[in-house]
Amino acid sequence: MFKTLYKLIATASIVASTGIASHAAEIEAFDMQRCVNMGNSLEAPRDAPWGAPINTDHFALIKAKGFDTVRIPARWSDYTAGAPDFKIESNFKRKVENIVVAALAQDLNVILNVHHFEEIMDDPISHTPKLVEMWRQISETFKDQPDSLWFEVINEPNGMLKAQPLLQLQHEAVETIRKTNPDRIVILGGEDWSGIRTLDTNMMPPDDNIVYTFHYYDPFAFTHQFAPWTGDAMPTEKRGWGSEKDRDELKDAVQTAVDFEKAIDRPVFVGEFGAYEKINNSERVQYVNDVRSAMEGAQIPWCLWSFSNTFPLYDTEKQAWDKDMLDALVSQEPRNITQVKSQSEITPQNENWGQFRSYYSGSTDFTSDTLTGVATINPGQEIHPPHKHIEEEYLMVLEGNGTWTIGENDFPAKTGDILYAAPWDLHGIKNTGTTPMKFVVFKYNKK
Repeated sequence: MFKTLYKLIATASIVASTGIASHAAEIEAFDMQRCVNMGNSLEAPRDAPWGAPINTDHFALIKAKGFDTVRIPARWSDYTAGAPDFKIESNFKRKVENIVVAALAQDLNVILNVHHFEEIMDDPISHTPKLVEMWRQISETFKDQPDSLWFEVINEPNGMLKAQPLLQLQHEAVETIRKTNPDRIVILGGEDWSGIRTLDTNMMPPDDNIVYTFHYYDPFAFTHQFAPWTGDAMPTEKRGWGSEKDRDELKDAVQTAVDFEKAIDRPVFVGEFGAYEKINNSERVQYVNDVRSAMEGAQIPWCLWSFSNTFPLYDTEKQAWDKDMLDALVSQEPRNITQVKSQSEITPQNENWGQFRSYYSGSTDFTSDTLTGVATINPGQEIHPPHKHIEEEYLMVLEGNGTWTIGENDFPAKTGDILYAAPWDLHGIKNTGTTPMKFVVFKYNKK
C-alpha cells in the first residue's frame, strides 16, 4: 500500500510542470475555498472548557466576511459509554447537531471531525472499535443532512496511530460511514500529526468522494513560540518569519501537496494553519498572508486555526475582528499601503550563518513572491552557495566586505556595492572579511 502510493507521488513529481497548479479530479460537493476552525470549544476535555463556547450567531458573521466553510472539532470520545456499544450521550450529540445545523443554515459547508481522541494514539488496536462505533452513530445522526456536511475521520493521527493501524482504522471508518452516507465527502489525514510530509501515509481512495487534508504550522519554532502546551522542548526565544529558507520550505510544501493531488487524483486542502497569539501580531498577519497566498496560488483550499479562543481571528469579548488578520485572509481590496517599518518592529531570525530581518513579503500591485529584508552574515559564512532562482533580485552591501559570485567569476564585494541578479543567473555572496557583513535583499517575481 505504502509503496504503491509513494510511486504514484514520485511519478507525479517527475512530470509536474514548472508552474505550480492543482489539477485533481473535481468533486462537485467539495466547493471549499476559505474556511475557519471553530477551535477550543467542543474538542476541549469534558468539564474543562478552553474558551468561549460556539455561538451560532457568529456563523452569519463568518459567512458575511467571505468564508464558505467552517470546521467543527469535537471530542466525541469523552462523551461515550463503555464497550461494546460506546453509546454517545444524547445531550452532547444534540449540542453538536444544533451547531452543525445552524452553520448549514447560513449556507456554510461544515467539516465535522473526531478530535483529541488521545487514547487511540497510544493504543490504536484497542480503541479502533470505539472510533468505528462512534462513526456509526454520527453517520446515522447526520445521514439526512445536505451534502455540504463532510466527515473527517480523525484529527492529526500521531504516536502509535501510523502505518497499518492507521490504514486499518481509515478503512473501517469509511466502510462504516458508507453504510448510511454512501456519497458524503469523507476526509482523511496522514500520520505524524497530518503534516505535509506524510500525505502519502493515507489509504488509497476507496471511492470518488474522498478528500485529503494536511496541517501546516511550519516553521513550528515560529508558529508555536511561547505556546505553553508545547513543553520544555520548544525554544522560548523570539523567532521571526520570512527568511529565504522559510519561503523555500513553503514553496516545497505547496509542491508536495500538488504532487500528491495529481498522483491520487483527489482534492487536497489545508485543514489547519496559523500562528500563536503571543507572537507579534504583524508577524502573525504576514505569516498567515504568505501561507494563504501560496496555497491559493496552487488552488489549494485552506482552513485557518482559529475563529476565536486560540490563535484568534475574532475577539468574542470585544465582539471585534482582528482587522489586519481578516484583511490578510479575505479582503478583496489592495492590502499594500505606503508605510515605514523600523528595525525595532522586526524580530530577527537567527541562523547558523548569521541573522535575517524580513521587512516586507508577499505580493504588491505588480509583483508576487516579494521579499525585502536585511541579512547579516558572520565572517567566513554565506547564506547558501551560489544559486539560481526564477525571481529577480537586488543585493546592496551596507557594511563589511566579502566576495561576489556571478556565473563562474568571483570578485570583491565592498560597502556600497549593488548586485542585480536576473532570473536563473548563477549568483552569490560570501563574507570573506573579518567583521559581520550586512546587506539589503530585494527579490520579487512579476505577476
